[in-house]
Amino acid sequence: MESIYVKKTKKTPLISLDLNENIFQIKGPSFSEDILSIYDPVISWMNENLPQLEKELTCELYFTVLNSASHKKIFQILIILNGFMDRGKKINVKWYYDEDDEDIMEMGEDLTELINLPFDIIPIVN
Repeated sequence: MESIYVKKTKKTPLISLDLNENIFQIKGPSFSEDILSIYDPVISWMNENLPQLEKELTCELYFTVLNSASHKKIFQILIILNGFMDRGKKINVKWYYDEDDEDIMEMGEDLTELINLPFDIIPIVN
C-alpha cells in the first residue's frame, strides 16, 4: 500500500498519509481557490486504501488558515474516517490550533459535535 504526500504551498497544506507509521497529517494554510484538486485525490486514496488499515490511525489536523471550501472537504474526510471507524477501524483525531486563534479552535469544536470520532482539541502555545 502506497502512502500519499502533498507538498505545502502558500495556499495549501502539507498532506501526508503514511500507513506504515499510521499517521495522517494535514498541516498549514488551506485557502486555495482550486481546493478540489488538493483534497479529491486524497479522498479517493482514502476510500481505496483505508479498508486495508490494520492498526490505529492518528489523524493530526493543524490549520493556520481554513476557508469554507476547505472546511467542507475536511468535514468530508472526517465523515469518511467516521465510516471506517464504524466498520471496526481504530481512528483518533487531534485538532491543533494556535492558542490565540479562536476561529480555528471553534471549527474543531463544531466538528466534534458533528462527527463521532475520538477527537482531541489541542492548543499550540506560541
